[in-house]
Amino acid sequence: MRKFLLIVLFIVLVIALVYKSPFSALYNYNKAKALYDSGQYEKAIPYFEKSLFADEKGIVARFFYVLDLTKCEPTYSIQKKLYDMAKSKINDEASKYAKAQAVSLRYKLLDGISNNYIYNAAMGNDIVRWDINSFPLKVYFEAKDQVPTYYVEQINKAMRAWSDSTNFVKFVETNNKQEANVVICFKKTPDNLCSNGVCKYVTAYTEPSISKDKILTKMVMTFYRTNPLNKAFTPYEIYNTALHEFGHTLGIMGHSENPNDIMYSLKEDSEQPYMFETAKFQGLSARDLKTLVLLYRVKPTISNVKDLSSESFYYAPLVLGGEDAILLNKLAEYRKYIAQYPNMASGYINIASVYSDLGDNNLAIENLLLAEQYAQNSDEEYIIMYNRAIIYFNSQDYNKALEYARRAKSIKDEQNVNDLISDIMKLK
Repeated sequence: MRKFLLIVLFIVLVIALVYKSPFSALYNYNKAKALYDSGQYEKAIPYFEKSLFADEKGIVARFFYVLDLTKCEPTYSIQKKLYDMAKSKINDEASKYAKAQAVSLRYKLLDGISNNYIYNAAMGNDIVRWDINSFPLKVYFEAKDQVPTYYVEQINKAMRAWSDSTNFVKFVETNNKQEANVVICFKKTPDNLCSNGVCKYVTAYTEPSISKDKILTKMVMTFYRTNPLNKAFTPYEIYNTALHEFGHTLGIMGHSENPNDIMYSLKEDSEQPYMFETAKFQGLSARDLKTLVLLYRVKPTISNVKDLSSESFYYAPLVLGGEDAILLNKLAEYRKYIAQYPNMASGYINIASVYSDLGDNNLAIENLLLAEQYAQNSDEEYIIMYNRAIIYFNSQDYNKALEYARRAKSIKDEQNVNDLISDIMKLK
């Protein structure tokens, strides 16, 4: 037994000498530098990385590693490596040069589409979008016989506007709800949207359906049948709203800050802030289209295809900034939204998601409690209960997680909540 342990110790020492020693660092650096000098930049990368694995503070190896990265084709992997070096805790010339080169690369990647609002396209800390190979998206209309025929006509017209303005967005109607990527339904308008003669309401809203393992299963777009005065929406209102909501359906989860964009939603000078202009049909702006194009170049964290990846993707932190920057930007956006629509549950649900991603579960729960007060339908109630269950699950409070997961299941018996309950039971 003692002899066996000595052999194991000897093997460990040999491995350490080979992979984690000054000898290994120097050997691999020399190999990398020779390849670098001969212009074989991609082949040099793994040797530089082996050298830095052996000595992560190797000043010369770090600097030439960054130089090497900047000479390679800026694939997804190269973008990530350069960004990681720019964010390195080792504050040396290599990290400083990497920061400058990361900024330069960002400008290069955004050439022609720089005027966008991609920061607001993220959902909390996630990039949500369809796999571009999944187009045309299948669209199902639910209960369309309960609204005037022009509602569906204007919604179809809005779909065509997105298709005609891009070279990849396509839609096709289906009669099979189960296979649909996008479900469009029409619901009764809530009764509590007017106060002192002023009505604040939305014509429609869109919610993603995402499984526990971060698969986008469908987008649900809900139109109200009438406004709070029980009058049908005009064709202008339906079309303009549909044009906006399809932006969400395609993955632009937030809003633009520019009133010239279709994805802008706040109109502070109106008694009905969410209402789009009703005197004319609106259109997609160049910023709307540039944001969508960029969104479909960025690697998603949530898509309808599991672990969707490609070396042609853009690395999200390089384009959007770090995770905290994205979350703080979303936090500011949702606070503004809540200030405008204090009686809408969706604002509190969204801000709770951001607080959860920031690690502040108490504020996340507080906002979900507020959302519960304003929930107008079973879909919102389900999301609130499911999100509370997830927060408690991540906090390892499995009793409360199970309680709220079961409450969510009582509202809507879906696979993701059943999977969550199963996971909780295994850990209890």
